[in-house]
Amino acid sequence: MYVGEAKGSGGLRDRILRKHVAGDEGHALQRHFKDRFPDRMQRREHIKRNVQVKWVVIENPEAVSVVERMVIWLLNPPLNRT
Repeated sequence: MYVGEAKGSGGLRDRILRKHVAGDEGHALQRHFKDRFPDRMQRREHIKRNVQVKWVVIENPEAVSVVERMVIWLLNPPLNRT
């Protein structure tokens, strides 16, 4: 589990594809699956096929970061720890 916010015109889909799926090896999903899938292309395919995304739309832009921090604190998601 990973909790994060998406800003900008590309939104959540763009963030997930650019940062976590195709992103550099420092992003949470890339780090998480690196030992199991050392080959980056195999890792990307595994992420695309097996990772699910759920989201909550928060209309108040000033509340987004506060909600993100609270959810991380409450759930202590494994991929946010490193």
